[in-house]
Amino acid sequence: MRSAEASLSRTLSQRLRLWGLALCTAAALVACGGGGGGGGSSASSSSSGGSSGGSSGGSGVVSGTNVVALVVDSGPSGITSRIANLPYASVTICPPGSASGCVTIDHVLVDTGSVGLRLLASAIGTATNFPLQTSTASSTPYAACGSFVSGYTWGSVRKADVTLGGLTTASLPIQVIADPAYPTVPTACSNTGSSQNNVSDLGANGILGIGHFVQDCGNACVASAVSAAYYTCASASSCTPAAIPLAQQIANPVAKMPSDNNGSMIVFPTVNSGGQTTVAGSLVMGIGTRTNNAVGSAVAYGVDRSTGYLSSAYNGRTYSRTAFDSGSNFYFFSDSTLARCSGSSSSFYCPTSTQTLSATISGTNAVSGTVSFRIANASTLFTTPSSTAVLPDVGATLGSTTGFLFGLPFYYGRSVFTAIIDASTPLGTGPFVAF
Repeated sequence: MRSAEASLSRTLSQRLRLWGLALCTAAALVACGGGGGGGGSSASSSSSGGSSGGSSGGSGVVSGTNVVALVVDSGPSGITSRIANLPYASVTICPPGSASGCVTIDHVLVDTGSVGLRLLASAIGTATNFPLQTSTASSTPYAACGSFVSGYTWGSVRKADVTLGGLTTASLPIQVIADPAYPTVPTACSNTGSSQNNVSDLGANGILGIGHFVQDCGNACVASAVSAAYYTCASASSCTPAAIPLAQQIANPVAKMPSDNNGSMIVFPTVNSGGQTTVAGSLVMGIGTRTNNAVGSAVAYGVDRSTGYLSSAYNGRTYSRTAFDSGSNFYFFSDSTLARCSGSSSSFYCPTSTQTLSATISGTNAVSGTVSFRIANASTLFTTPSSTAVLPDVGATLGSTTGFLFGLPFYYGRSVFTAIIDASTPLGTGPFVAF
């Protein structure tokens, strides 16, 4: 029987897919947007513990038709390894224009580091209820490869009316992962890593990507076929790389809502430092569009319009690929001065006492600020009961000297805003992250 630490380490490493270098991959933060100008005001902020710039998480429970309930727990049915620090939501999809054949899918991972709704065919049930997205030129159906550092998702592109909370967007292109209609994975896609096409490997019934961009690939996939991105499928076993118009690409559901579509806010309460079984939070669509998503004293830090990254400085080193990503479990960064855990958890940090650290983040809008975070002994937290799904203050090494990833533990006790590119907000024009 595998040790608890080994099981947890293996599962959690699958969430670290932000640092893939493939151009315009469906599940990476890197997207190919265009245009100019970030948002935010010219000010500085600081944070300590669970608050930053005055945007605390409060109770984490928000009401309104633009709100989706979040939960961090031990994951959906079918999970065989321990899950921690993954925020889940329920999503309802219906065949376009129909009130019948609707399906509500629980435990969909809410991910500010990717774009688009991707659902396992096994969670949908009858995928054929949802029409295929087809090429306007050839009427051939599209399929998509979502590339992760740890692997890939493969499946058809279909259309669905998608409901989040009390808001619905019509005929949204989504990915149906492991759609039986297209079982043969192209070599270029499978070469990106191991399959993430079932609930045990994915750790969720799907991914709700609500990052900074509107489409998952953008203009690069319009101009020409991009390897391991979009395909047209002449048959179940014959799919070839293809270009695809923006309107037919897998899209950010928040950006396509009829209102409250300029971004989103994720809010969680402060959690116990020793871990807890579960915690409830909220995904609130819109930034400054209603009283329930008011920006308060939050400060916006602009992110790069092409990559979604900003910069940070920590321990004498600058990290040009810094991101705030709800879909990653922990803090991921490099620090040779922090003690490492032993054995199967050697990629995690194990200081003898909890360390309070800080990093200076710098947005593309010339706004900088200091954020504080804590790193505890990961091995100690991993010895908690397997039902303990909330594990704050855990950090791990990152195989990059330029990357710093603030995962879900950063969101505990905070309200964190993710603004969509070119969207107008009270804090300026997106894309930016704010707290």
